[in-house]
Amino acid sequence: MVTYLYERDLTEMKLIILSSALHEKTVAALCKKYGLRRQILRKKMIRLFDMSLLENIPARYEVWEKTLPEAKESIESRLGVTLLTQQIPLIADDEMSFIVQQTNKKISTGYNEEQAMKEGIAMIREVIHS
Repeated sequence: MVTYLYERDLTEMKLIILSSALHEKTVAALCKKYGLRRQILRKKMIRLFDMSLLENIPARYEVWEKTLPEAKESIESRLGVTLLTQQIPLIADDEMSFIVQQTNKKISTGYNEEQAMKEGIAMIREVIHS
């Protein structure tokens, strides 16, 4: 019987892609920024992304990184909203909007901005863990 590629479990092939040097560098940068363990981030990427998107993760990250200096120091850019919703879509738009809204709310009520950012990053980490 013929088995088609789309019927196979591609986990092993996806892990091979994520093990390349460029992908390792990108995954390490994301882990550092959001305080994640590599295994958790890789597992989420393997579960969410198809092979084509996985192949392009380093290029997508590089595009986001190059546009970062041009962006204002807004809460959205500091949290990496476009990175996590468009470039490397690990978080749904509505979940990210909620996180940004909560972070902005804390800052507007007099919360320490750095502490609010840390809590925003923690919320992002929790969403990625789930």
